[in-house]
Amino acid sequence: MQISKQIRKLWLFELEKLEHIWQEDFPLDHPLLQHLECFSVWSCPSLKYLIPSSTSFTNLTYLKVDSCKELIYLITYSTAKSLVQLKTLQIMNCEKLLDVVKIDEEKGEEDIIFENLEHLELTSLSSLRSFYYGKQAFIFPSLFFFIVKGCPQMKIFSSALTVAPCLTEIDVGEENMRWKGDLNTTIEQMFIEKEVSHSN
Repeated sequence: MQISKQIRKLWLFELEKLEHIWQEDFPLDHPLLQHLECFSVWSCPSLKYLIPSSTSFTNLTYLKVDSCKELIYLITYSTAKSLVQLKTLQIMNCEKLLDVVKIDEEKGEEDIIFENLEHLELTSLSSLRSFYYGKQAFIFPSLFFFIVKGCPQMKIFSSALTVAPCLTEIDVGEENMRWKGDLNTTIEQMFIEKEVSHSN
């Protein structure tokens, strides 16, 4: 327990047989979860769940996941609500990922506010359809830098209201920027243009 309080950064990489980092019955008040600030996971091809469903990471500021091909979603609705300190979220090369935040129809309609998220990157996610496909609104008061590239199935950012007042453009790679008034409209327009170019 004492050692866990001192761990601020956790990096896991090239663990080919790792399926779970924590079991579902891992104590939610464990010091490791409460004090962790930087969490990075890459090249764990068998990993099925990144975080148990109700886990809170109240001090996490940096989360990066790269080359974890079995992940279907990154975090749950409950965990998303706890990420009040998160500043950077990067997800790359996870070919089965459908949504970043898992839909939870049983939860209420409370908005999710990523109060401090400044940098969001979604790269080479060939199955990704959205950041979130549920009915709760997402609010990003501090988001000013968003990269999205190599996500050919991404039709929308979120199926509900998305508010990102500081965001004025999206980096789509190769020094190209896009913007169509708001985050959801920009993603939708990019998908429509892709579909039209493929049909031609």
